[in-house]
Amino acid sequence: MKQTGFDPVYYLVFPAEEILQAKLMLPQILAQLKLDGFQPRVLSLTAMLNQWFRSHKLRGAWQAGLRDAENPRQQFRRTFATKLEKERVIADAILAELEVLRNEPGGLLVLTDLEALHPFLHISGIEQQLNGKFCVPTVVLYPGTRGGFHSLRFLGIHKENGNYRSIHIG
Repeated sequence: MKQTGFDPVYYLVFPAEEILQAKLMLPQILAQLKLDGFQPRVLSLTAMLNQWFRSHKLRGAWQAGLRDAENPRQQFRRTFATKLEKERVIADAILAELEVLRNEPGGLLVLTDLEALHPFLHISGIEQQLNGKFCVPTVVLYPGTRGGFHSLRFLGIHKENGNYRSIHIG
């Protein structure tokens, strides 16, 4: 793929209160994409993070440490966010999916369940890490609201973030 300075990443933005409706519509969206000649592959961030956490070698230590922590929720949030970022968990999972789709005619990646990132990471930072590496169109189902041309509010509760450089739909 020739580098043009533009990654084919598209945010399908919908209000956070419509997360359930978006999940229920996903099979229809995928069916329509197939009719349009795409071969969509879905990466659920909830499923991926759950599998990563359940199989992590430090899981037992984290759980034990949380039992003794003064503020376990804050401690978990900080520890989990640091590990996710340091181990590039999300970025590497997306790269692996992109690699599977690289030579697939009509390959398209659909990222779902972004709410699983809250309050640990923001997808804009992950997209920036992967800048120039999106080799197939990638659709991000984004629960939030639009701001300016490049800004979004994740889940409608975070501050408006202008670091999104992709196309926003909806």
